[in-house]
Amino acid sequence: MKHILVLATLLSAGTVSGGPASAASLAEIARAHYHAEWAADPVDATMEGVHDGDARLNDVSEQFIATQTLRLHAEQEELQALDMSGASLQEKDDRDILLASLKGELLLNEVIKPYRHDPDHYIYLVTNSLYGLIARNYATPEARMKAAIARLRQFPAFLSAAPRQLDHVPAVFIEVADEDLLGALGFIGNDVPTAFSDVHNPQLQSELANAGRDAVAALQHFRSFLLQLKPDGNFVLGREAMKTLLAADMVDTPPETIISLGEQNLEKDRADFLQVAAQIDPKHPMSALQEIRQDHPSLQNLIPTALSQLKELQDFVIAHHLVTLPSLVLPEVVATPPFEQALISAATEWPGPFEKTFLPSFYDITPPSPALTPLQAEEALEDFNRPALLNTTIHEVMPGHFVQGLYLYAHPEWSLIRRGANSYTTTEGWAHYGEQMMVEQGADDHSPALHLMQLQDAVLRDCRLLVSFGMHMQGMSLLQATQMMETRCFQSPAAAYREARRGTVDPGYFSYTLGKLMILKLRKDLQQKQGNSFSLQKFHDAIMGSGLVPLRAIRREMTGQDGDLL
Repeated sequence: MKHILVLATLLSAGTVSGGPASAASLAEIARAHYHAEWAADPVDATMEGVHDGDARLNDVSEQFIATQTLRLHAEQEELQALDMSGASLQEKDDRDILLASLKGELLLNEVIKPYRHDPDHYIYLVTNSLYGLIARNYATPEARMKAAIARLRQFPAFLSAAPRQLDHVPAVFIEVADEDLLGALGFIGNDVPTAFSDVHNPQLQSELANAGRDAVAALQHFRSFLLQLKPDGNFVLGREAMKTLLAADMVDTPPETIISLGEQNLEKDRADFLQVAAQIDPKHPMSALQEIRQDHPSLQNLIPTALSQLKELQDFVIAHHLVTLPSLVLPEVVATPPFEQALISAATEWPGPFEKTFLPSFYDITPPSPALTPLQAEEALEDFNRPALLNTTIHEVMPGHFVQGLYLYAHPEWSLIRRGANSYTTTEGWAHYGEQMMVEQGADDHSPALHLMQLQDAVLRDCRLLVSFGMHMQGMSLLQATQMMETRCFQSPAAAYREARRGTVDPGYFSYTLGKLMILKLRKDLQQKQGNSFSLQKFHDAIMGSGLVPLRAIRREMTGQDGDLL
């Protein structure tokens, strides 16, 4: 899912100046907290469906963030001092969920500091400030166009401040930022004007063209700085930061235990992969994967194939009573926006949880880059072979992320904390668990090819876990991580580097395997407790009905007590 591709997307850096208002209840503290977040991070607020600041950009100055960090600490103290003795289980969980999210924000502000070390942080903010305005028709085109013009006009000053703050930047961060910047230039120069081409207002069109031209010039100037920037930083977070990242998702399992479980799971998934490969090609099992890779759609049929698959998957979920679907609406299947293609192969994005009107969701798929050679483009299309694309569609849409979004919008009565929650392990853990569960239930007519691609993706997610902890606390280099992805995880050379590189900027991508293992442990515990009365559909509905909150909270609410997550 798109929200979880880089850490800055997951742990919002924006906060508002001043301490929290004195509050007598959890609801009042939460209300003050979220209104502060939206006021200081208007880019994220737009994406979340809060539109009071649609014409503003974020303040990412060190002074501003330092002031906001003080506010976060004050909120933390106020939450910890709350008397929860008479609160319900959900209210207690909500308090713990908000406390955990504050840990994540403080980690971002005090340790990771993307505004100091990651140039892509600035590119992310400028591109998403516009994408949030054009992706959905939450207001009239004229209103959104005016907001876009206002934000475009702020780009030159915003980008000119970045070189004064950026230092100790790792080489890999420069590489990723440059790729995304090239996409941003095309997006602002072409996609933004196209999005508002139907607005028949000469004055606004002139203002948009002028502001866009100045914004493109500012981005080009920023790129000149970027290409001359001497890399001298280290992306490694260290053990304590990784522990805090886990704690931000209410996980207190030691990293070493998680690494050990990840190794065990990798070996199990590799063994299963080789066993299924032998079923497909008994004489040459190692050729099974390459045989399947030849069954891929053309570039022109890539998106239509995904659309056909998700319709079939919806029918399967309904017929097999796997999870209750609050709505039968499907997402729009589209090409990933160019400025996000460097780190995303496929993703689902749903409207912000605080939008007031119904808006569509999107299933984004990244086509091979026009810059690739014919051989590289063919290899990229092989990565989208039909069974692999089907497994991706399971993960992203049905019954994966898209269904999570359906539940989010089906429960407007949820608390502010629960509606705003975005647990990485729950969000990605569910979608990854869904891949395995759908194979277990016989999707694609019990196809060995789908099973093999599901296992390949499982192996990949196991390696993400090992690479994340390996690079950030065990001394693994990016080259060694790439080699692991290729030799142990059945990844093509291009995909291996791309996957390893992602772990430098998105250390939390261990959450796919970690979340799946926690869901499987919860399922096993409930099956043992409930025996023949256990219902898979009720189990899945209960997870979905809890919201995108950490799995520790979901476990508490489904079992009535705390328990081992793994």
